[in-house]
Amino acid sequence: MNTRLRQAPRSRAAATLLLGVLALGTLYPLFWLFLNSFKLNDELFEQSWKFPEAWQWGNYPKAWQYGLGHFMANSVLVTTVSVVVIVLLSALAAYVLTTQRFRGRGVLHAVILGGLIVPPEVSLFPLFKIMKTLGVLDTYFAMILPDVAYGLPFTVLLLRAYMMVIPLEMAEAARIDGAGLLRCFWSVYLPLCRPALAAAALVQGMRVWNEFVFALTFVGRDALRPLTVGLTTFGDSLQTDWPVLLAGLVISTLPVLATFLAMQRQFMGGLTAGALK
Repeated sequence: MNTRLRQAPRSRAAATLLLGVLALGTLYPLFWLFLNSFKLNDELFEQSWKFPEAWQWGNYPKAWQYGLGHFMANSVLVTTVSVVVIVLLSALAAYVLTTQRFRGRGVLHAVILGGLIVPPEVSLFPLFKIMKTLGVLDTYFAMILPDVAYGLPFTVLLLRAYMMVIPLEMAEAARIDGAGLLRCFWSVYLPLCRPALAAAALVQGMRVWNEFVFALTFVGRDALRPLTVGLTTFGDSLQTDWPVLLAGLVISTLPVLATFLAMQRQFMGGLTAGALK
């Protein structure tokens, strides 16, 4: 027993050291990106590991003037609509799969989760034909529909795991009071699933915000391109001004980073509760 007690602090210290190294390796590229976004072009190549001699705050307004704001507005629109639809449809699907007993429920659940094993690259050609048939190529729907389809399986899995431990007696009590199926979902299950809903919204928001393949394949007009694709044309126009390009990259990461920092407690609580339950 004494040997185990002596080994416990060492194990914790080793785990803390390992996590510290991993955190440093994760944060250092972001620090390098932020630091060099305030330099001049020559200074970036000659002294990329040092602090700027004079902080070039004008790099950020210059990056914004190159059209970065328009691309970001497109990303905000696509991400917001996609996340709302994903979370709402997934919550409804998880609620039905958890509370209702019907023939084929297991098969339906397996089909939904089967979407987790299909990579987006495999489905590009059939999706392109579907989008063309529907007449939604070069529209926001060409990005929103695939994003929603690929976001449903994981979100259903997460929310169903959370809903499975909610006592069915709560739903039965609501029905005795006259609540219908949708009313029970809206008034009982959704309020109880707020941590899982927040975690799902954050995960899907980061995924949709960083999505590149669908936007590049299904949208050809610059007016509709999101930030990930817009940064490619943004970089083409700034081939000789790398600090401004880095400033644009910093701007593109700020919304996701700020959202995660604001919702990290709900995110960790939702994932932990869903895993434990």
